[in-house]
Amino acid sequence: MWSFLRRQSLYFFIGFTATFLVYLFIKIGSKDVLWGVAVGAIGGVVLSAIIFFLERKFPDRGPAAPND
Repeated sequence: MWSFLRRQSLYFFIGFTATFLVYLFIKIGSKDVLWGVAVGAIGGVVLSAIIFFLERKFPDRGPAAPND
């Protein structure tokens, strides 16, 4: 059930994003929309890298317990 809802919400998000981008291309213009997409993609990559390195520096689990 949850996997179905997760998949459907992903489909909704993809459709919404694609439709919204088409709307922005028509309403604003392609140059401004592409610039905004590029800036957003750069921000997403930077945030992803920061989170990746923080997760490596501070893992969820502590050190492994020694074998008795």
